[in-house]
Amino acid sequence: MITSEETKRIKARNIRYKKPIVKNLNLEFITQDLWNIQEKCEDVRWYTDSDDGSDSLINALAGDEDEAYEFKMAFADLCAECERMFYDLQEEWVPDCFDIFFVSAGAGETYGGLLGFDEWEQDYFGLDYSEAFAEDEAKRKLKQMTKDELITAARQCFKVYAAYIGLRNRYDSLAAAIDILRDKNTGILQIVKQIEELYEAASKKQGSYAEYSREWREFEKYTDALPQEAWIS
Repeated sequence: MITSEETKRIKARNIRYKKPIVKNLNLEFITQDLWNIQEKCEDVRWYTDSDDGSDSLINALAGDEDEAYEFKMAFADLCAECERMFYDLQEEWVPDCFDIFFVSAGAGETYGGLLGFDEWEQDYFGLDYSEAFAEDEAKRKLKQMTKDELITAARQCFKVYAAYIGLRNRYDSLAAAIDILRDKNTGILQIVKQIEELYEAASKKQGSYAEYSREWREFEKYTDALPQEAWIS
C-alpha cells in the first residue's frame, strides 16, 4: 500500500521538469566554477613560486625570465578577473530567468543535459525522458514576459555567458600550458637531481678502484640509459 508520503515523493519526482536548469550552465555552477578556477590559479602561483616550479617555467621558456614573469602574471590576472566576475554576479542585475533562458535555448545538448529540482528531496536530479517537457516549460515561462523584458533579459544573460566562457577558455589554455611544464620540465629537473645524487655517491669512492664500486656502476648504468636529448642543454 502506497502511503501519503510516498505519493508526495512520486508526485515531486514527476514534476521535476517544472524547475529545470542546464547541468553545466546555470548560476550556481558558474559561481562554483569561478571559485574552482581561482583556487587552481592560486595553486599555479604557489607552484611557480617554488624552486622547482620557477626553474621548470624558466627552463621551458628558454631561460627568458621576462616571459616567465608574464606567464605568471597571466594567472594572477585571471584570478583577479574571476574575483571581479564573482562580485558582479552578486552586485549586478542578473535576470531571474537566467537558468531557464538557456534551457529554452537548447543549451542542455552542449552543456551536460538538463536537471530538474525535486521539491521533496530539495535537490536537482537528471530528467532523462522529460527533458522535452522541461524545455517546453521554460519556453512557457519566458512567453509570459513582455517582448521588451525578454530582449533586455536575453542581452544580460548573454553578457554573463560571454564573460564566463571567456574566463573559462583562458583558464583552459593556461592550464594546458602549465600541465605541459609540470609533466615535461619537472621530469627533467628530477633526472638532473638524480644524476647529481648518483655522481656524489660515486665520487665518495676515491682511488683507482672507484670505477669498480657499486655506486659508480649505478651512476654509469643510469647515465647510459638516458636518451640523447637529456644531454642537450
